[in-house]
Amino acid sequence: MDDIREDSLDTVSADTTFAAGRELDPAGSRRTESLVSRDSFARRKNANGVGGDDKIVVSHADVKPVVFRLWFMQLLFWASVSAITFFSLTLWYGTGEMPHVLHTLLQSVLGLILTLPMHLIYRYLWQLNAYVLVIGSAIVVIAFSLAWSWLRVATFIAMTAEGPELWDDFGGWYFSAFFIFLCWTALYYNLMYYTLASRERDRRMRQVEHARQEKLKRFRAEKLASEARLEMLRYQLNPHFLFNALNAINALVAIKESSRAREMIDKLSGFLRYALKDEGGRPISLRAEIEALELYMTIEKTRFPDRLHVKYDLDDDALNARVPSLILQPLVENAIKYAIAASENGGTINVSAHRKDNNLWLAVEDDGPGIEEIGGGVFKKDEFQFGGVGIRNIHDRLEALYSRDYQMNLHNRPGEGLKIELVFPFDRLHQV
Repeated sequence: MDDIREDSLDTVSADTTFAAGRELDPAGSRRTESLVSRDSFARRKNANGVGGDDKIVVSHADVKPVVFRLWFMQLLFWASVSAITFFSLTLWYGTGEMPHVLHTLLQSVLGLILTLPMHLIYRYLWQLNAYVLVIGSAIVVIAFSLAWSWLRVATFIAMTAEGPELWDDFGGWYFSAFFIFLCWTALYYNLMYYTLASRERDRRMRQVEHARQEKLKRFRAEKLASEARLEMLRYQLNPHFLFNALNAINALVAIKESSRAREMIDKLSGFLRYALKDEGGRPISLRAEIEALELYMTIEKTRFPDRLHVKYDLDDDALNARVPSLILQPLVENAIKYAIAASENGGTINVSAHRKDNNLWLAVEDDGPGIEEIGGGVFKKDEFQFGGVGIRNIHDRLEALYSRDYQMNLHNRPGEGLKIELVFPFDRLHQV
């Protein structure tokens, strides 16, 4: 019971402060505060459940509902006592004269007045341990029921024709008073616990809402940072490809291949139109990516008409996957540069896409010389350095999109070829 009694029922007026955490606002006006134990001050925080100093300041808006509940309980309880007394005693014994009726009302008013100091005492006991609370409350009930019984008998003798011999029945008056004040005490502590539970529930709800808002803010910030990073990488990628394409067109113009140059310009404009239509590098279907790659291959075949050969091995299910835009073009560009352009006989580039379990496997493989310096074998993304801008951008884009949940493997066969493999979670794009 000590653990959960760390807040209190505060029913004092707005201009009352207590020693357990007195604080003045900047204007100098006092704020009503909950009287709680000093340990609870160290544990409880501000209204949002986070941060704040070691004091609890309850606003006027917090106090009003509590004050209302206490007075509602007071009026309802003592009105019920008057009604029960009237119907079970006053009318039952045929003493319905006005003095008896007025005494029935007066005793409830006296009871209400006596319970006001009881409320202050109970609020103090609320801070102490359970044993002191129980013993102290019992003493209060005995003392105040005794005082109420004395007032009832004295006023009854004064208001009616009863004589002093009525004091002989004082024990019966006290017996009923004891149980009435015991019931009032039980109701009061129930209200205390209800108020505490309500505040704790509200605090937890504010805490959960605050955590949700903070998580949402972090998510939005991370998303904006990721989008900005992806945009920066795309701005690096497109000029890099454009530089190579314009160099190829320049070479065709230099050798007076105007028709091939015009064809290449048409293909280049179509490819750039595709790149510009993709807003912000949003994921697209692999089918659309392959169509753009074929357009790019047409441009490159203008440069290497007899030396560039391309093969595709694509699963139908894989074609519906969501992939980052222009994810394959840098790999193909790298293969053309080192396996096709560097060889008089050219070579073949194999593009494959397969779905395995919940992952999408993309690969671009050539039959060029490979990389002799690193030797043969399979190298994971952390085991080799990325040389070109395009391939390094692929690595950075995948890391920005999937964090560590992706693979980028290099299969090197010196003198026989090189394969770069991308593996990341399969995500179906339904709008294809």
